[in-house]
Amino acid sequence: MISHLLEKVVWGAPSFWIERFPLYWGIHQGYFKDQGIDLHIQYSYGGPELARAFNGGSVHIGEMGLPPFATAYQQGMSARIIGSSVIQQLDHYLAARPDIISIEGLAGRRIGILSGGSCDDYFIRKILATREIDPNGDVELVPLGKDYGKPGLIADRHVDAAFVVEPQLARGEHEGLLRVIDRVADYYPRYQWGIILASQAWLNQKMDLLGRLMHAFRKACRSIKDHPGLTIALGSRIFGVAPEVFEIALMRDLPRWEINAKLDRAGLQNALNVQEEMGVSTSDLSLDEMVQQL
Repeated sequence: MISHLLEKVVWGAPSFWIERFPLYWGIHQGYFKDQGIDLHIQYSYGGPELARAFNGGSVHIGEMGLPPFATAYQQGMSARIIGSSVIQQLDHYLAARPDIISIEGLAGRRIGILSGGSCDDYFIRKILATREIDPNGDVELVPLGKDYGKPGLIADRHVDAAFVVEPQLARGEHEGLLRVIDRVADYYPRYQWGIILASQAWLNQKMDLLGRLMHAFRKACRSIKDHPGLTIALGSRIFGVAPEVFEIALMRDLPRWEINAKLDRAGLQNALNVQEEMGVSTSDLSLDEMVQQL
């Protein structure tokens, strides 16, 4: 399709990690172009920050975690959940300096999170509470923003531990900079985490465009799942890691990827129940109102 006939779409994302790889692969393979779309990815470096971009009208489709979405929805964000990201379950890893071997070793330490109110903020509080470590007094939670996910922050002792995302997690392990000490999914075995959302304005006015976006997205996800070896070179370049490191990162969780963007309704309800347990009221939220699976 001639480039000037393509419709520019900005896809919002809260952070730069392997969860975004289907977007880059879809762009590279021309899947979005085939649907008449010139796709651009915009990073906000936090779920609440992405919600503000939605509210400001600069973004109409994107991905974020369920906890910050639920909060933003309660606060009046005019958007709905239209699908699942590839990281449906909580394949999210807490890493620490190699000399810290357990959660108990985090008392008195600095722990890196994406931002206040982000998924990381919710999850670390749950993990610490299971070990009777006070997240407000026994540790310091450090928002990392654009530095999020960089293993060098642990190696340089800017923080002692952090949620590190792929492929930087595999890189950190490969270089001996960190060790994995916990996985969030072990606390929540069924949980709909990564979601794709669309503004109500686009759901009202641009359903055809949203359908084409989701078609290209699903095609990219299936292509990666079916032929992961063909994607390693691009992933290595996009994320700036060695090919063998990207392959390790991709294959760690690829068997559990949700490649059809299908939401787990029970997992969504469990996620809301978890927030309720954490003291965040969700009783006024209705999945029927929040969700419009495309």
